Amino acid sequence: MQNGQILEVTAGEGYLVELSPGLISDAPGLAGRLSALLGLTDPSVRAVIVTDSNVGPLYAGKVEAALEATRPGASAGVITIPAGEESKTPLELVRVLEAMASLRLTRKDAVIALGGGVVGDLAGLAAALYMRGIRCLQMPTSLLAMVDSSVGGKTAVDLEAGKNLMGVFSQPVGVLIDPEVLRTLPAREISCGWGEIIKYAGLDGDVLAAVRTELGPCRSGIAPLPSVGLIARSIDVKRRIVSEDEKESGARRLLNLGHTAGHAVETASRYALSHGASVAIGMHILTKALVKEGKLPRAMLEDLEELLRQAGLPSSIPPELLARADLDFSIDALLAVASHDKKSAGSGVNLVLPIAPGRAEVRKVSWEDFRAMLETGL
Repeated sequence: MQNGQILEVTAGEGYLVELSPGLISDAPGLAGRLSALLGLTDPSVRAVIVTDSNVGPLYAGKVEAALEATRPGASAGVITIPAGEESKTPLELVRVLEAMASLRLTRKDAVIALGGGVVGDLAGLAAALYMRGIRCLQMPTSLLAMVDSSVGGKTAVDLEAGKNLMGVFSQPVGVLIDPEVLRTLPAREISCGWGEIIKYAGLDGDVLAAVRTELGPCRSGIAPLPSVGLIARSIDVKRRIVSEDEKESGARRLLNLGHTAGHAVETASRYALSHGASVAIGMHILTKALVKEGKLPRAMLEDLEELLRQAGLPSSIPPELLARADLDFSIDALLAVASHDKKSAGSGVNLVLPIAPGRAEVRKVSWEDFRAMLETGL
């Protein structure tokens, strides 16, 4: 791994995103960062670790030991949720809040979100709600969480109607990233993270060039681990946009490239599709539709398809899911999900549309036009 990097996010009170390879295994180094970020030299301050059933056995013990190394009693314990999107519910959120209350956490205490995107979203929301808000430190362990969900302060759980419909903007006090933990992830999770990295490639020419370089040698369709430099480049795109538009009233909408159609597909699959795979399909739907309408060159679609193939991501809904009688991927079903999406705007929807390699823009599209794009792009 390469040397670490530090990026500053100026949203909220401002915080740092620190990429430090090997940090979780460096007990003294981790203890020092936790103490500094959470103020653990104060004997009345504690931190609780929120993690999941996959990540907890691997890393929760190391983080808890680092907390205790700063000061005996600094750890308030570990709260573990079942791994998977199915845990990102109001019911599980309340269970975590009740566990936090049973530990007698106070407003001076903090939450450490140790895990992937589900843990980061749920633990971040729990921290924002508990006693009207306590601090949260994000420690993402999945590629998707590192490059995307841990940065920017979006916290949420899902409702039956759709993803992330119950949440608040609440910036963390910091983000600590140890890229070495990616080595324990299965190939599916690495590909999932590449879905968001390729999204950033659709927004930034430098990221696009870096993605082409790192995926270029990949012929097997099994995605490689991205370099620390590419992880940092991806975060930097989000950092710049979030610092300009914290609560998604303007430029931050660009970060939803591929997400409107992608969230609809993801929800319709009942989360059989990963988030990254769903975003990949969403980007492909829009690009394919625009190419068929003559608004984009075919080379852009071919380039996207090649990057998705190299990253081990689908460009369309897999046949085995389309064949399932319990899943409905009809246009009407996808539109019904999309109508509940946060990007819905009454008579239409705010779509992020690619306009050139490494460039996209937000346009309000009528529901009739969005239907036509789904029909053309699927």
